[in-house]
Amino acid sequence: MKTLIVALVIGFLSSVSVAREAEENRRSKTPDNPIAVQLSNEIVAAEESGNEDLLAMLVQRFKQQFPGLPLTLQTAKDKPAANEITGSRSMLDTVLHVVPPAYSGTPGTATFLGPLANAQRTYQLLIHDSMLVGLVGRRLTGFSWRLPTSATATWPAADVTFTNYDVYLSGSVTPANRSFTFAQNVVGQQTQVRSGSLAISMESYLFGGSPNAWGPETNLTPWLYAGGHLLIEIRHSGFTGTSRSLDAIGTAIPGYGTMFSAAWTGNYAGTTGAQGNFCVLRLMADSLTVSVGDDDRDIPATFSLGQNYPNPFNPATTISFSLPVAGHIQLNVFDVLGNEVATLVNGEMRTGDHTATFDASRLASGIYFYRLQSGGFVQTKRLMVLK
Repeated sequence: MKTLIVALVIGFLSSVSVAREAEENRRSKTPDNPIAVQLSNEIVAAEESGNEDLLAMLVQRFKQQFPGLPLTLQTAKDKPAANEITGSRSMLDTVLHVVPPAYSGTPGTATFLGPLANAQRTYQLLIHDSMLVGLVGRRLTGFSWRLPTSATATWPAADVTFTNYDVYLSGSVTPANRSFTFAQNVVGQQTQVRSGSLAISMESYLFGGSPNAWGPETNLTPWLYAGGHLLIEIRHSGFTGTSRSLDAIGTAIPGYGTMFSAAWTGNYAGTTGAQGNFCVLRLMADSLTVSVGDDDRDIPATFSLGQNYPNPFNPATTISFSLPVAGHIQLNVFDVLGNEVATLVNGEMRTGDHTATFDASRLASGIYFYRLQSGGFVQTKRLMVLK
């Protein structure tokens, strides 16, 4: 099979040499077709995943849909090694992760009308942490859907625009404990990672495959996944045009209700709803890879929140914490009733080790709690003021 795939690709890429020359040739001779670009990305992902059947199918589809259009694949030998990168502290590698992973090369068992419905929707996806192996410590940056195998045409027939397409990420209860009261499925702080309109180009979702190719990415503000069950909540206001159902997993299929589950309602700001099929999705993430340049500083491998020192204290103490990625950080102090009594950090911070000073001179003696939060990471520790 691998020999056949190589022969097919080489035959199809007869005019291609490597990397830069091939890319310049493609740009000079062909239009910037978003569907061709999307298929090219799918082929690269299939090649890197080692899924030869999917690779062969995608290459053949590209050949049929775009005869004469050169296809450039950058192989691993064309990519610079991490230890060849100098002059910068890090590089970002894109990770593509299908949920549920078993359906990366297999179509779903059902369809669901929700994320691409032309009417208002609130849709929650609950994902067990065992479905997200390999994403811990990475920042989620987007996701994509695909059409079901029952689709008989590309979608949409004309450009469509959602007036509002908002996405929220947070920790989640286990799929087995899903509630139809949406707020009860949220664990920790819910973070909005996308807002505003969403435009989808004509014919950007393809059909004719088993499974079909992935549609365009919905980009998100990077959000660190620090582990645990994940909740993805989508709230959209619909659009003018024809709805499109997506590839999904039915509620009677093994894994639904234990490894993944979903809930929805036909309202943009819905608070309660009903059970829904789970749309197969592909998450996109990045990871921080440290280079070996001479000017590199040490970058922590994980988030951590240290115990304050001294403790007990009067009137001030120092709190240390480590950040493996840059981002928006909150460090707050609360009393035993959960009331916030101090904000020590609330803003963007670089990677590395940091400290913050907490002055409790205006507070009474007693037990307090301090909490570090960034994206999906939350950690809380106790301190004592003793006067």
